[in-house]
Amino acid sequence: RRSSDLNSEDEYETPGREQQHQDPAQLQQQEHWFEKALSEKKGFVIKRMKEDGACLFRAVADQVYGDQDMHDVVRKHCMDYLVKNADYFSNYVTEDFTTYINRKRMSSCHGNHIEMQAMAEMYNRPVEVYQYSPGREDSLEPINTFHGIHQTEDEPIRVSYHRNVHYNSVVNPNKATIGVGLGLPAFKPGAADQSLMKSAIKTSEESWIEQQMLEDKKRATDWEATNEAIEEQVARESYLQWLRDQEKQAKQPRKATATCSSATAAAASG
Repeated sequence: RRSSDLNSEDEYETPGREQQHQDPAQLQQQEHWFEKALSEKKGFVIKRMKEDGACLFRAVADQVYGDQDMHDVVRKHCMDYLVKNADYFSNYVTEDFTTYINRKRMSSCHGNHIEMQAMAEMYNRPVEVYQYSPGREDSLEPINTFHGIHQTEDEPIRVSYHRNVHYNSVVNPNKATIGVGLGLPAFKPGAADQSLMKSAIKTSEESWIEQQMLEDKKRATDWEATNEAIEEQVARESYLQWLRDQEKQAKQPRKATATCSSATAAAASG
């Protein structure tokens, strides 16, 4: 890229020569080792973020909101924070600060050191950056840590840096961090997960009840249909039996008519 396209001084860094000339298969192997080592030695899990220029903001959104698609909200808040503290942050930008902010508001523009420092202060959570470093395989400590203004016991926001171009989210599955740093009153870490679990259980129970009601209604409908069918069958059989009885009666001798004829004949002979 041209120097005029660089957003801040940290973007003047270029991928290391080792990585530029390294075999892709070897890079993939190193990434796999790095992911496995973080999991086994730190208990951390790397969650892959979409590679679209918003990866840093996606990684932070994943840990603050539990949803990487909230990256646009994180970006907006970060840029607003930089503007409010322009007197400080403008000292670390190598271009016109307003131009810098306007470009960084674009959804495809990468975030870097200045944004990480701003977000560490915004959420009052340290931001730790992890990266595989050739020759430092035994060290899994952050290559950089950005601190907020106040000391805190809250879990850091962790990101991993890959190939000097992409950030992923690094989470500790044993510690709840979603919502931490948002300044929500009476908020307790993990409450969101518990709420989601309760909601899921409630939804499951409601679904089961609805299913049972549906089954009951279906059974009632089936019973009604069966009952109607039986009544129709009985009525049909009764009608057929009546027709058979009528047919039998039609075939029998007409006794009343014969008697009447005999009486008429007797009167005539008399």
